[in-house]
Amino acid sequence: MSTTLDHNPELKTWARIIPSSEPGQGHIERPGGFDNRVWQNRQRAPEAFELALVAALEAVFESGASELEAVIAGLNERHSQDRQGRPWTQESFLQEMAVLGQ
Repeated sequence: MSTTLDHNPELKTWARIIPSSEPGQGHIERPGGFDNRVWQNRQRAPEAFELALVAALEAVFESGASELEAVIAGLNERHSQDRQGRPWTQESFLQEMAVLGQ
């Protein structure tokens, strides 16, 4: 009996932060060298904090925010807090996006 995972534990990490400008270089994974289902492209399931942040960001973007200052203000208006339980600042938001974007 197989179980369905909500993440891909076999997903390889990408060693380079900046993609290569050379054609054919900079692949995250070699095609065919892994079991990577389209719907399982993360190494772990999202944490409750991450899911709450996604929901808050969706609401902020739906309200029309498109600039960083407006996004931060929208998150704080919705009482969304950073990982330390403090109101968002530009620095804390950009730091969190850098961590989540790895």
